[in-house]
Amino acid sequence: MKPGQLLAKLVKIESFSGQEQKLAVFIMNFAKKHGLAPELKDGNVIIKFIGNSSKAIIFDAHMDTVKPGDLHLWKVPPFGKDSGIIEDKKLYGLGASDDKAAIAALLILAVALKKTVLTSDVFMVFVTNEEADGSGSQSFVKHFKEKYIGDYKEIAAVLGEPTNLTSCEIGHRGNIFIKVTTAGDAGHGSNPENIKTHAIFENIKIIEKIISIGNELADFYKDPILLSPSFCLTGIQSGQSSPSAVPSICSSTWDIRTTPKLHNKVIDVLKEKLGSQVKIEYLMAPSPFGYTSPNSKIVHLLQSHLHGLDVKISPGANDICFFTDAGIDAVAFGPGQKDVIHRENEFVELEKVFQSIQMCKKLIKEF
Repeated sequence: MKPGQLLAKLVKIESFSGQEQKLAVFIMNFAKKHGLAPELKDGNVIIKFIGNSSKAIIFDAHMDTVKPGDLHLWKVPPFGKDSGIIEDKKLYGLGASDDKAAIAALLILAVALKKTVLTSDVFMVFVTNEEADGSGSQSFVKHFKEKYIGDYKEIAAVLGEPTNLTSCEIGHRGNIFIKVTTAGDAGHGSNPENIKTHAIFENIKIIEKIISIGNELADFYKDPILLSPSFCLTGIQSGQSSPSAVPSICSSTWDIRTTPKLHNKVIDVLKEKLGSQVKIEYLMAPSPFGYTSPNSKIVHLLQSHLHGLDVKISPGANDICFFTDAGIDAVAFGPGQKDVIHRENEFVELEKVFQSIQMCKKLIKEF
């Protein structure tokens, strides 16, 4: 099957985070049809080629996508039977670049590896929930550590995140999502004089404080590689029951990107500076920072084949951290195009999918 044909089939399958089951079944059936032996583990699909090597290379691509947004802005359906349209050598559809182009490349590569004598063991894992909390890759790494990691002297991972095959991302800052809640007096909007403590105004004060704290920490905890931490206000919510009701609580939500020296202490810093009257909650488990040395073997191999490769830090978080936290060098490198993802009319250049297959073959051969 040609890459474009396979990718079109993948894009047609709706697979939002937490709803990847149909896509996992498709991948399992494809692998079985082509004489492979896929495994389903915690929602992830794993295809492995194990011999007697002391080296292993892991390829990771995520099955989930974000939501499509406003469907009226899509010129072709983002998923479903009419999705996956090819125009000007570009395939359109939700997840085309992020991350189904990488899935298509790896599945075609897996079929080719059946006839190849390998000098390194190869693991391909198609994971869940990358767009949510990274729990799919986290689960796979735990499984790999328990069952395989002791068998190898050298291990590296390549995550098929969209980099257009022109850059290689070697790390990212940590990621913490929090909700900060203030309390006040409930009341009626017709009697504002009776509201002694206004929860919304209290939260506005807290927002101003957090912005100021963030500016201070950005300088103090700047990392020479991962650069500065950041604090971004992403939402304000209240318990308002009607337009005339003054709510007794108000919450603001924050996306905090951390550096290594700040990651484990940022909540304590906020609690100390904001005071005990403010409630701080995690919206999900914190995601650690990730970093692989630019002098690692996997980076050097990519550079040897791609002159001018841009080795850089990812602005957002991805699943690199779960591998590096286990002592596995990991990079993000894939056929998708970052500037078209998480928006309407996402696409991928089909030539990049073919190039990705060839590049992965070289990595396996030379690792």
